[in-house]
Amino acid sequence: MDNKFEDKDHTEFLRLEGTGNEDTTDLVLSRAAFQLHSFGIMNSVKENTPGFISDEYLNDIAAETTLTAMELVSAGLWERSTDGYLVNDPQMLEMVLEATERAKNFFPHEPADCPGHTRGPNSQNRCRLCGVEVNEENHPS
Repeated sequence: MDNKFEDKDHTEFLRLEGTGNEDTTDLVLSRAAFQLHSFGIMNSVKENTPGFISDEYLNDIAAETTLTAMELVSAGLWERSTDGYLVNDPQMLEMVLEATERAKNFFPHEPADCPGHTRGPNSQNRCRLCGVEVNEENHPS
Protein backbone atom coordinates (compact mmCIF):
# COMPACT_ATOMS: atom_id res chain seq x y z
CA MET A 1 0.00 0.00 0.00
CA ASP A 2 1.16 3.49 -0.78
CA ASN A 3 1.30 5.96 2.11
CA LYS A 4 -0.94 8.55 0.40
CA PHE A 5 -4.68 8.41 0.98
CA GLU A 6 -5.41 9.28 -2.66
CA ASP A 7 -3.40 6.34 -4.03
CA LYS A 8 -4.88 3.66 -6.26
CA ASP A 9 -5.62 1.31 -3.32
CA HIS A 10 -7.78 4.01 -1.70
CA THR A 11 -9.62 5.01 -4.88
CA GLU A 12 -10.46 1.55 -6.24
CA PHE A 13 -13.32 -0.28 -4.57
CA LEU A 14 -14.40 -3.89 -4.15
CA ARG A 15 -17.98 -5.12 -3.76
CA LEU A 16 -18.07 -8.01 -1.29
CA GLU A 17 -21.21 -9.88 -2.24
CA GLY A 18 -23.43 -11.18 0.54
CA THR A 19 -21.41 -9.53 3.30
CA GLY A 20 -23.71 -6.70 4.33
CA ASN A 21 -26.08 -6.61 7.27
CA GLU A 22 -29.88 -6.73 7.04
CA ASP A 23 -29.97 -3.14 5.70
CA THR A 24 -27.55 -3.75 2.82
CA THR A 25 -26.83 -6.76 0.66
CA ASP A 26 -23.18 -6.08 -0.14
CA LEU A 27 -20.31 -4.21 1.50
CA VAL A 28 -18.22 -1.91 -0.67
CA LEU A 29 -14.66 -1.31 0.54
CA SER A 30 -11.62 0.37 -0.87
CA ARG A 31 -8.88 -2.03 -1.85
CA ALA A 32 -6.76 -0.52 0.97
CA ALA A 33 -9.47 -1.26 3.55
CA PHE A 34 -9.83 -4.84 2.36
CA GLN A 35 -6.04 -5.31 2.56
CA LEU A 36 -5.83 -3.76 6.04
CA HIS A 37 -8.73 -5.91 7.22
CA SER A 38 -7.17 -9.10 5.83
CA PHE A 39 -3.61 -8.48 6.99
CA GLY A 40 -4.83 -7.14 10.33
CA ILE A 41 -6.76 -10.34 11.02
CA MET A 42 -3.80 -12.50 9.98
CA ASN A 43 -1.51 -10.49 12.28
CA SER A 44 -3.97 -10.76 15.18
CA VAL A 45 -3.94 -14.55 14.85
CA LYS A 46 -0.14 -14.59 14.57
CA GLU A 47 0.13 -12.44 17.73
CA ASN A 48 -2.25 -14.81 19.53
CA THR A 49 -4.92 -12.10 19.92
CA PRO A 50 -7.45 -13.32 17.32
CA GLY A 51 -9.81 -10.56 16.33
CA PHE A 52 -7.91 -7.73 18.03
CA ILE A 53 -6.01 -5.29 15.80
CA SER A 54 -3.69 -3.25 18.01
CA ASP A 55 -2.92 0.43 17.55
CA GLU A 56 0.73 -0.59 17.78
CA TYR A 57 0.36 -2.83 14.71
CA LEU A 58 -1.39 -0.05 12.79
CA ASN A 59 1.28 2.50 13.77
CA ASP A 60 4.03 0.18 12.53
CA ILE A 61 2.57 -0.03 9.02
CA ALA A 62 4.22 2.33 6.55
CA ALA A 63 0.84 3.23 5.06
CA GLU A 64 -2.01 5.52 6.01
CA THR A 65 -4.19 3.52 8.40
CA THR A 66 -6.27 6.08 10.31
CA LEU A 67 -8.84 6.80 7.62
CA THR A 68 -8.70 3.24 6.36
CA ALA A 69 -9.48 1.92 9.85
CA MET A 70 -12.37 4.39 10.07
CA GLU A 71 -13.67 3.02 6.77
CA LEU A 72 -13.69 -0.46 8.33
CA VAL A 73 -15.51 0.88 11.41
CA SER A 74 -18.09 2.61 9.17
CA ALA A 75 -18.59 -0.63 7.25
CA GLY A 76 -19.22 -2.45 10.54
CA LEU A 77 -16.21 -4.75 10.17
CA TRP A 78 -14.20 -3.18 13.00
CA GLU A 79 -15.18 -1.66 16.33
CA ARG A 80 -13.01 0.71 18.35
CA SER A 81 -11.66 -0.77 21.56
CA THR A 82 -9.01 0.12 24.12
CA ASP A 83 -5.65 0.33 22.34
CA GLY A 84 -7.01 -0.97 19.04
CA TYR A 85 -9.96 -2.45 17.21
CA LEU A 86 -12.11 -5.56 17.54
CA VAL A 87 -13.01 -7.43 14.37
CA ASN A 88 -16.75 -7.83 13.71
CA ASP A 89 -16.25 -10.33 10.90
CA PRO A 90 -16.54 -13.77 12.49
CA GLN A 91 -16.62 -15.59 9.15
CA MET A 92 -13.26 -14.20 7.98
CA LEU A 93 -11.71 -14.56 11.43
CA GLU A 94 -12.77 -18.21 11.55
CA MET A 95 -11.37 -18.77 8.06
CA VAL A 96 -7.95 -17.38 9.09
CA LEU A 97 -7.96 -19.41 12.34
CA GLU A 98 -8.76 -22.62 10.42
CA ALA A 99 -6.06 -21.91 7.81
CA THR A 100 -3.53 -21.25 10.57
CA GLU A 101 -4.42 -24.52 12.28
CA ARG A 102 -4.13 -26.42 8.98
CA ALA A 103 -0.70 -24.84 8.38
CA LYS A 104 0.46 -26.04 11.81
CA ASN A 105 -0.54 -29.56 10.86
CA PHE A 106 0.99 -29.21 7.40
CA PHE A 107 4.36 -28.00 8.69
CA PRO A 108 5.08 -30.00 11.87
CA HIS A 109 8.21 -27.99 12.81
CA GLU A 110 9.05 -24.36 13.41
CA PRO A 111 11.98 -23.30 11.18
CA ALA A 112 14.36 -22.95 14.16
CA ASP A 113 13.42 -26.44 15.41
CA CYS A 114 13.51 -28.16 12.03
CA PRO A 115 15.80 -31.23 12.16
CA GLY A 116 16.94 -30.68 8.58
CA HIS A 117 15.40 -28.80 5.69
CA THR A 118 13.98 -31.34 3.27
CA ARG A 119 12.49 -30.77 -0.14
CA GLY A 120 9.50 -32.87 -1.09
CA PRO A 121 8.29 -33.82 -4.57
CA ASN A 122 5.71 -30.99 -4.58
CA SER A 123 7.34 -28.53 -2.18
CA GLN A 124 9.21 -26.61 -4.91
CA ASN A 125 11.80 -24.51 -3.07
CA ARG A 126 10.28 -24.90 0.43
CA CYS A 127 11.14 -27.33 3.22
CA ARG A 128 8.34 -29.84 3.53
CA LEU A 129 8.79 -29.95 7.33
CA CYS A 130 8.79 -26.26 8.27
CA GLY A 131 7.93 -24.29 5.13
CA VAL A 132 11.10 -22.21 5.08
CA GLU A 133 12.58 -21.40 1.69
CA VAL A 134 15.35 -23.89 0.91
CA ASN A 135 18.31 -22.48 -0.94
CA GLU A 136 21.93 -23.46 -1.50
CA GLU A 137 23.03 -21.91 1.82
CA ASN A 138 20.76 -23.97 4.07
CA HIS A 139 20.40 -27.08 1.91
CA PRO A 140 22.81 -27.77 -0.96
CA SER A 141 20.82 -30.51 -2.70
